[in-house]
Amino acid sequence: MTEVLRIGNLEVKPNSTMRGAILTGKKFDGRPAEIPILVCQGKENGPKLWLNGATHGDEPEGALSIFKTFEWLEHSLIRGTVVGVPAMNVPAFEAGKRGDPLDGFTYDMNRIYPGRPDGYPTERSAWAHWEAMRNNCDLQIAIHSGGEHSYLAHMIFASDNPESLELAAAMGANWDLVFRSGQGGNNPASKIGDSGKAGITVELGGNCRTLTSDFHEITEDLSKGYRNVMKHYKMIEDDEPPAYARQWRMGHQQALLAPSSGMWVGTPNIPFETELPKGTVLGSIYDLYGDVQSQVQAPEDGVVFGLRSRPSVMAGEWCCFFGIIDEIRTDLTGS
Repeated sequence: MTEVLRIGNLEVKPNSTMRGAILTGKKFDGRPAEIPILVCQGKENGPKLWLNGATHGDEPEGALSIFKTFEWLEHSLIRGTVVGVPAMNVPAFEAGKRGDPLDGFTYDMNRIYPGRPDGYPTERSAWAHWEAMRNNCDLQIAIHSGGEHSYLAHMIFASDNPESLELAAAMGANWDLVFRSGQGGNNPASKIGDSGKAGITVELGGNCRTLTSDFHEITEDLSKGYRNVMKHYKMIEDDEPPAYARQWRMGHQQALLAPSSGMWVGTPNIPFETELPKGTVLGSIYDLYGDVQSQVQAPEDGVVFGLRSRPSVMAGEWCCFFGIIDEIRTDLTGS
């Protein structure tokens, strides 16, 4: 049998689902500043899975995919625990911005995690989250997207340890791009990975696809991945066994930057996640007279997994996340 699990202001008994919060401080009026959490604990021991959304406040895919997941989660039918954090960076989420607009020193939570207890505002929030998660987590999925300026396709950055690579493979058949993120990074996946546990960052979506059916399609895709993870780790039983990619493409990313300022226009019908030859024109940049000033091309054979959706661009801003495949693996599941 499981024991009472203490996370944030919650004491979660076995075989129950609860809502609560991680306290991060106080607001001007004295009310608590909090990170909302959802916790579903089964009646049997099993892995503790954390789903962390909106480290960046302009990336709402994590929140909606967590809501969809908790709609079908049933505490009486799972082994272990699922913790859903719809928005890690609440002030940034409220503003719809990448970081907290009122914190000019530690704006990007995904670059300063786990923060510090006596630091700048975002550092304090990150530290509160880390203290709640660090000893109550076996599997961590940080959910990201392209935010307000881009779209990112199925992509996983995994901490460079076997546990994290297995978790990446457990996301399912759609997730065959898995790049190592290395050790020592200042983000939730790296910190969990550094402790010898499983930590990954998944990328899917962008604000260009948060209208009606597109938003639901993206977030249902993510929720399906979490369900596959739970099946892989035997947290739930299902009529269908877990699905996996036939193989996993691993390599490194290269950010392709705008050679000039102007209006960015992507090339029609450029496919995501599909290998393209070196020299493929991925997009063009126009001046305001309609003349092409420059083009962005594939630097090597590789795949597009992120593409700018905001047309206005300055020289030096990124237009494309390009993946260069270094190896093909078939053994990430550990079986």
